[in-house]
Amino acid sequence: MMTELSDVLKHIHINARELESVLLKEASHLRKAESAELIETLAIQKMDLVQGLDQLALRRSQLLDESTSANQHGDDPEWQDTLAILSRCQILNNQVGSDINTQARYKQRALEILGAPHTEVPLYSANGATFYAGAKQALGKA
Repeated sequence: MMTELSDVLKHIHINARELESVLLKEASHLRKAESAELIETLAIQKMDLVQGLDQLALRRSQLLDESTSANQHGDDPEWQDTLAILSRCQILNNQVGSDINTQARYKQRALEILGAPHTEVPLYSANGATFYAGAKQALGKA
């Protein structure tokens, strides 16, 4: 069981590093306003990594519950590094979400100024739920 726990912790560490790399790429591409397809690909990779990390965290919890010593890896430097990486990932993901939201607002406002018919463009909350922004004012009414 300790070998399996060590393997799970190692996979968590590897996935956390990969997630951080994907988030850094996503943030960079968003700042440069690069290809929407590339950003979508990175977002899919990010979601896959997060799902994998969720599964690994669940397995880690199960293994710790089965273990006689509750938290044998709490002081492990690699585990501490993993936690630091995951903390940076959370900050990066929040920033990416904020950047996407800001860009969507700018684009919607530009379309309104140009007189494009208003279409309900879905926005996404922090938990991924879709919602629609309220009614917009035309330039002449602003």
